[in-house]
Amino acid sequence: MKRKEMWKKRVMTVICATALLAGSLGLTGCTSGTTQESGIVEVEFWHALGGSLGDGLMEIVEAYNEQNENVVIKPVTIGSYQEIDERLQAAYAARNTPALVAGGSMQIFYQNGLVSPFEDYMPDHYEKDDIVGGFMNAAMRDGKMIFAPAYGTSQVMYYNKAVLSNAGKSLDDLSSWQSLAAMADDIIGTETGKSTIEYVWEPMWGPDNVADIVSSAGGRFLSEDGTQVTINSSEWVDVLETMRRWIHDDQIMRIHSGGQGWEYWYKTMDDWVYGKSLGYTGSPGDYVIALDAVAEAIEEGYINEFAVAPQPGWSNRPPAPYFRSLMYFIPDSANLSEAQKRAAADFVAFATSTENTAKFAISTGYAAVRRSVLDLPEYQDYLKSNPDADAALIQIDRYAVPEFLDPTGGAISGALQEAVDRVQIENVPAKTALDEAQKVAQSALDNHLSQ
Repeated sequence: MKRKEMWKKRVMTVICATALLAGSLGLTGCTSGTTQESGIVEVEFWHALGGSLGDGLMEIVEAYNEQNENVVIKPVTIGSYQEIDERLQAAYAARNTPALVAGGSMQIFYQNGLVSPFEDYMPDHYEKDDIVGGFMNAAMRDGKMIFAPAYGTSQVMYYNKAVLSNAGKSLDDLSSWQSLAAMADDIIGTETGKSTIEYVWEPMWGPDNVADIVSSAGGRFLSEDGTQVTINSSEWVDVLETMRRWIHDDQIMRIHSGGQGWEYWYKTMDDWVYGKSLGYTGSPGDYVIALDAVAEAIEEGYINEFAVAPQPGWSNRPPAPYFRSLMYFIPDSANLSEAQKRAAADFVAFATSTENTAKFAISTGYAAVRRSVLDLPEYQDYLKSNPDADAALIQIDRYAVPEFLDPTGGAISGALQEAVDRVQIENVPAKTALDEAQKVAQSALDNHLSQ
């Protein structure tokens, strides 16, 4: 596959996955599935997956329908998750909801009593205990499984194993951000065939990587009671100021920013692919394209041994990166029969079986939701030729925590984004940028809480 074609494929995958996992608010309307006189149970299923993600889901739907004579899953593709929310709000009001939804603002609907607990309808063969720990934690509310995870993402570390080993280093040197930075003198300047290592690491532009590190350091977005924005706490200041020093003073790390669309992402990845950085922090959705890109670079004479690992911790603390999970949920609406809800849950069990979640992970690079995938012979064969493809799954199971859901609808995240840009791009001291961002975010939170 030519380089340009690979990037085009990645654009479609990342756009769909990012829109899908960004947790935005939206929906419009369609007719709900009904139980017809023929005895066939119809399950209308709303989702917003496109590209390779949508193709993978449609294969699962078709397989389920072929195997079940009395149930028909009727997928309806919605343009975005914001549109899903808008349509779903209208559908609840008209008592005309679908029987199954993937994505959207599930927490808001749950808080308003509009979600039927998945646990009440899941079939006996679902095997809750096999669900990856992080996913199960995200699916639970008040001790009960309300949602069902479809798949997820948590940013991981792509690195050049050849450069690491040639410098006399190992994966242990990627165990903390401090140990990673300490390798700079041994790594920078290393010849990589047609290039030379210029940076020990390249975090991805934006606040997400920063938030992952701060989470490991013990920092949070809000106080425990949810009334105070804490993005200027000592943990946030320490992490972001250290990153500022690594980027601007020591110049051992680099941030690509701006450009058209995903240009910054491609530039960051390219520096690693073509031997200018030891590695970068990116999405598991990069995996398929990144593996091909490295193979192509090697053919062109660059030195790069493809490898992926979970994120490091901060200092002596374990990693605690955030993860995003696409969830299935069953609406609670008078138009839905018990048979439709049971059929919806049965489809979810099929879609997230060990075999199907493994197929989805292999085709997209995103994390499967079951631990048993790691023991599946087909997946083990896949790992033999696809090194570290299980890194995101392992990270979510062992370390990751559910993503922060901004109660203000984006004001806190927006203020943090601006602060991180000022530090990473403009070289503004972290405390100055974060203190100013906290004031803006706190005002928005106060306004939200007063409503």
